[in-house]
Amino acid sequence: MKVKSSIERGAEYLCIKLGDVVTAIELIGVVKGLPMWEVERKIGEGCRKRLIVSARSLMPLNAPQGAV
Repeated sequence: MKVKSSIERGAEYLCIKLGDVVTAIELIGVVKGLPMWEVERKIGEGCRKRLIVSARSLMPLNAPQGAV
């Protein structure tokens, strides 16, 4: 089963759950019908942390106000 997602690899998004800007790295798989993405967030100067989040929790940075 192929799941369509508007998330693009390498683009920056606001992760709603973290409240931080993250970069989408790779589509990992589908869990309960939701696409799961590996994302990377910058913690400090050179520190980065990779997490796996659902595509639903990623919002484009240039989204119009009120859109979710």
